[in-house]
Amino acid sequence: MEHVMNHSIYITTSLGSSLVIILIFINYIGKFNADNFQRNLFLLVLGAALIAIAADFFRNFFENNSGAGIGSLLCAANSLFLIAQNCTYYLGAIFIDYFTHKNTRRSKKLITVISIFLVLYAVSVIINLPLGYYFTISSGNYFVPGKLYPLRLVISYGSVLLIIINILLSVKSFKHSQIYSILFFLIMIAIGSVIDLVFDEGSLIWLCFAAAALYLYLFIIQSDLKIDSLTGIGNRSSFNEFIDKISHQSSKLEYSIVMIDMDKFKEINDTLGHLEGDNALRDIARIIKACIRHLDFVARYGGDEFILATKADSDIQTLMNRIQDAIDQQNKKHIRPYQLYISYGYDVFTTNSGVSIADFLTKIDTMMYKQKEERKSKGIPSSITANLSDYKGAPENV
Repeated sequence: MEHVMNHSIYITTSLGSSLVIILIFINYIGKFNADNFQRNLFLLVLGAALIAIAADFFRNFFENNSGAGIGSLLCAANSLFLIAQNCTYYLGAIFIDYFTHKNTRRSKKLITVISIFLVLYAVSVIINLPLGYYFTISSGNYFVPGKLYPLRLVISYGSVLLIIINILLSVKSFKHSQIYSILFFLIMIAIGSVIDLVFDEGSLIWLCFAAAALYLYLFIIQSDLKIDSLTGIGNRSSFNEFIDKISHQSSKLEYSIVMIDMDKFKEINDTLGHLEGDNALRDIARIIKACIRHLDFVARYGGDEFILATKADSDIQTLMNRIQDAIDQQNKKHIRPYQLYISYGYDVFTTNSGVSIADFLTKIDTMMYKQKEERKSKGIPSSITANLSDYKGAPENV
């Protein structure tokens, strides 16, 4: 009777968890996402989890069953589970790191290191089959922990410790919206891990994992709605949300807000085509993002206009000079068959001051166009298309 009850638990937890993860997988793989690296990494985590859940179900469902080949099946299922479980946990740790830092190069290095570790671990699991240091299968088809089974637990759940250390070291890099999502994910995984270690029945960790994955997926989808798909920075909707959020603060806040416009953007589109126009927008967005702090806000306001917001206690003119210098450096390298120029206007927006954001934006927009006219009169080149003989071509990482 108890054996039948355990089977019911395994079926319920495995099927429920699998259905949630499959639905997330199918829905996410069919969506366009500006951050393909994040999407592919998350899909890898979900795929590894599905394999681990299936292996966990089979190893628990067939344990204590008699019949030809059951022992071999249990050995294969347990081995696959150990490998897939570790892949899920450590890929999840890499995903959390990327989710926090948004640094592709850093995450690729982590993937390389952890892939080597996972391959070595998989080899040790395969070698375990004849040696039995992790586990063996008894004559009655029971799972019997080996002498090194505690080491296996340390290796598997060490990924949770890795995530905790990463979070503690990176707490200053978090956006407020990320903190709750990461903490919820971590808490659910920790709860599932404790249940798995203490009770070792029912595989309840996968229900916790599925709940955490669903919560994180909903956060990702919600965040994607606020990202400009072309440039990867915020869109106008995200700016409206940002302004609405600071406007509802009870205390008075001051932000320097800059309206930035690309000069002669239409000429790039008309002369070189819309693909080069898209590259120009991406370049400006990348340069601005590289020059600001993680606490600052930047968005594509519309067309060839960008908007930047930073706390008023920072030197906004120094920041704009840094952005202009970065643009000048790119122009000198001739990596595009055109030159980039911008005009901008800025002022300090004070919340609860009685000035509406619409009036404020009109003011800095007017200042921006005034600067544009002044720069024209001072000799902005009549054409921003570079001499094609100087064009070196954009490197792959630009």
